[in-house]
Amino acid sequence: MGMIDRALTAIAPRWAASRAEALVRIEQARTRSASLRGIRAQYDGATASRRTQGWRRTAKDANYELQGAAAVLAQTARAMVRNNPYAERAVSAIATDLVGAGITFQVLREGKPDPALNALAKRHFETTACDADGRQNLYGLQLLAARTVVESGAVLARNRPRYARDGLPVPFQIQMLEPDHLDATRNGVFSGGTYVSGIQLDQLGARVNYWLFPQHPGAIALRNLVATAVPARDVLHVFRQDRPGQQHGASWFAPVILPMNDFRDYQDAQLLRQKIAASWAVFRIGARDDDADDQDALNDFIEPGLIEDVPAGTQIEFANPPGVDGYADFTKISVRTFATGMNLPYDIFGDLEGVNYSSGRIGRIQYHRQLDSWTWNMLVPQFCEPAAAWFFRAAQLAGHDVEGCTMAWTPPARPMLDLATEGPAIRDMVRAGLMDPETAIRERGEDPDTVLDAWKRWADKVDARQLTFDCDPRRVTQVGNALQPTGAPGAAPKKD
Repeated sequence: MGMIDRALTAIAPRWAASRAEALVRIEQARTRSASLRGIRAQYDGATASRRTQGWRRTAKDANYELQGAAAVLAQTARAMVRNNPYAERAVSAIATDLVGAGITFQVLREGKPDPALNALAKRHFETTACDADGRQNLYGLQLLAARTVVESGAVLARNRPRYARDGLPVPFQIQMLEPDHLDATRNGVFSGGTYVSGIQLDQLGARVNYWLFPQHPGAIALRNLVATAVPARDVLHVFRQDRPGQQHGASWFAPVILPMNDFRDYQDAQLLRQKIAASWAVFRIGARDDDADDQDALNDFIEPGLIEDVPAGTQIEFANPPGVDGYADFTKISVRTFATGMNLPYDIFGDLEGVNYSSGRIGRIQYHRQLDSWTWNMLVPQFCEPAAAWFFRAAQLAGHDVEGCTMAWTPPARPMLDLATEGPAIRDMVRAGLMDPETAIRERGEDPDTVLDAWKRWADKVDARQLTFDCDPRRVTQVGNALQPTGAPGAAPKKD
């Protein structure tokens, strides 16, 4: 210690201790500053220089960043989908490829099919009985959910209990809502817990309530704009979670909104340029004042077969507008940017130039992996499985036994690019034991038990008529040789 420190220690020990602590903090701050300077020297992305002037760095969490921005992004994306063909194509492609004809289901009890409960679920979910609006079956609701998530960033679905007298297979329906129904102004920490964009969380971070407007805030016949709490167990909130702790979603158009809008303006300018280039623009120069009467008689337009007398001293010049150069190349680069930002293959937008089997398949492999991620990490756990839980709860209230019941979900089949090549490859994998038949069938978008039941019905019809087809593996080998009957169940009877 220095002389001052020793004097303070003798006279005022408490002040001396505070001074020593402050000196330690100053030294630590200097050390951290030097360390940060070393980091900035090593990482270009952490520097503050001319090249990084436009970077908007923030330490906010995902919910703070989305506050106010989510609604603006959703509104902008909807406008683009209404008026921009590339935006409409992107939404339709992702939703259709995710859902297709539907992510089908099968009710299982203790891992085995339950025919009675499965039939009940089909009567409810495969008809419009499950839709509160009475227009869609479950598969249509899945498609609507996927489309809304891509466009608006999220979608809500609400459980609507019904009375037994309503005549539904099970007494509940699903009401689809846009994320605008969330009261996004409810944020902060209050006695009831934490509020994030209208979502009420308990002390452990679990969702307790959703504060929803009874009507869309932009409804044409708006009557009530007071949000009410709806229990979280009666609300489905589907969105793609990109960061830990994120409670809401952003429109998938966020990375391409500006480029897509600028490209549309560029297309409009080029279209106007072409219209001008396809027109004859005439400039009449040097008309004399003393020929005013003749000047008024001149035509102000050009038409086929026109013969016009021009007064002496009048000069006629035709416009020579420039052509359109580089339009095709710029369009390809822009569309590829849209495809990259939306995680789509480039050919989705309709340009198949230069696409062959190999390049198309390579691009589709990555795209199918992306679809699998969206299906099994977003749509199934956030929409399908909670809807199944609502079904089991309503079925139990209606007196059905649902003990040990679950639902198995099967995504739609993805078309093969080359059936002659990919079909035998799947067959060989099954025969080699590298893939079980159930997985192969589910990858084709079918339910294995349904396929086997259909085969059983067909086989019974064929056996009843004593017919043999080369597609029947019980009768004919893969190379077409007939098999001898063995007397096994289902085998054709031996002839005398």
